[in-house]
Amino acid sequence: MARHKNTNIYAGVRGHGSFKQTVPGIARFGVLEAYRKYSLRDKEAGGTLWDFAKAPPGVKIFFSNRRKFGVSKSPYNSMNLGFHVGDDPAAVDRNRMRFARGLGLDPSRLTCPRQRHTGIVSVLDREEQVGSGAHTDESVFDPCDGLVTTMENAPILLHFADCLPVVLAGRAGGKPAIGVLHAGRQGLEEGVVANGVKAMVENLGVERGSIVAALGPAIAPCCYEVGEMKTHGFRKRFGGDVVVDGANLDLAAAAIADLKASGVIAERIHLLDICTSCSDDFYSYRREGVTGRHGAIAWISK
Repeated sequence: MARHKNTNIYAGVRGHGSFKQTVPGIARFGVLEAYRKYSLRDKEAGGTLWDFAKAPPGVKIFFSNRRKFGVSKSPYNSMNLGFHVGDDPAAVDRNRMRFARGLGLDPSRLTCPRQRHTGIVSVLDREEQVGSGAHTDESVFDPCDGLVTTMENAPILLHFADCLPVVLAGRAGGKPAIGVLHAGRQGLEEGVVANGVKAMVENLGVERGSIVAALGPAIAPCCYEVGEMKTHGFRKRFGGDVVVDGANLDLAAAAIADLKASGVIAERIHLLDICTSCSDDFYSYRREGVTGRHGAIAWISK
């Protein structure tokens, strides 16, 4: 099947070549209203990120790309943030240091779970957990595909290469709360998004109506053909709108369906609609096979 470049980049309205469609019931904000480009502070690193402009007060949310400001060599060039993909660990550690310092963060406090495509969401609530996984692939959160917290100065970093980053933010008794989720096909089927909202509400005491969701770059249905057999579970779990042209999956539509079913207000869901397989600015397992990982990071500032 021919691959169609996703040249339309919006937060809400989707355009994927022959798969052009509008995701129903989410905020239709232009990209400059919900997301904006952000330049890293570190002059050595350079480069830009996507900054979620609608994060609530005290919360910072960013999505990285692969370009310009890292040190990893091909096929991981250049800002690979994943230790587990076969890259030189020293290069990954240096990339993470540049990334964190460029955002004004202490690299040793990056908290990174060991992602394994599950529906497991854990709570970061102790100081001794902060920084787990910052400099190695090992983490106290294993397996884990989502972390939530109300702790200040405890940045949560997850990494991606086609799977969907879902970042949640809300209020718990007047305090900010955040969650970062890794939502691939398997994780979505196992309920990682619904579990993330549940952990925010039940474990952190977040008011459901306060939750805002930022959905970052991921593979879009234009490029995510899985075959009709693999669509059955997705269709049963999320409904027919998440399957396009009979054999292609829409991860964002599935995540949005779970967010709305979990009580997140549709107008508070914001999609940065960039296909990682179409765009060379991002790592794509589907496009490249052996490749690096870009990141989604969120933290509560003091």
